Parts: sequence; structure tokens; C-alpha cells
Amino acid sequence: MKTFFAKLLGIGAAVWSLYGPILRNLFVDGTSVLLPLALDVVRSLVPLEISGAAKREAAVAQLTAEAKRQGINAAESLIRFTIESAVQRVKAHD
Repeated sequence: MKTFFAKLLGIGAAVWSLYGPILRNLFVDGTSVLLPLALDVVRSLVPLEISGAAKREAAVAQLTAEAKRQGINAAESLIRFTIESAVQRVKAHD
């Protein structure tokens, strides 16, 4: 049984070693393109008198629309990660 799991984990490690760098580059490249846009969106929503969750949902909608307008095709998970990164940066500089 131990050998079976060792082989299974070895396959996972082999797949990750192949696709990991590719995925990491896509993620970093996507975030670096989206982050300046996300910072603008987040800063524009700061003064609004709505909950943080509502601001985040508005930011996701705005960033998604802006990305599409600029021809950037990004998954929602990348959009949400970028928004959270922008929120943290804005909070750190307040």
C-alpha cells in the first residue's frame, strides 16, 4: 500500500514539476497586468458607504469589465486574487 501512495505522489510531483512553472508564470504575468487596474478600482470604491463585501463584489465586476475592455481574458479567481492584493496594498498605504 505504501508503494502505491509513493507512486501516486510521484506522479503528482512529476506533473507539478512540468506544469508548475507554466502556471506560476501565467499567474504572475496576469497579476502584474491587472494589479494597476485593480488599484484604481479599489481606490475609487474606498469612499463609498457600503460594506467591504459589497465593495469587493463591485470591484470584481468593475475589474472584469475593464479587463475585457482592454482585451484581457482573466479567470474570476485571478480577478478576485488581484482585488485582494490591491485591497491589502491600499490598506497598507493608508
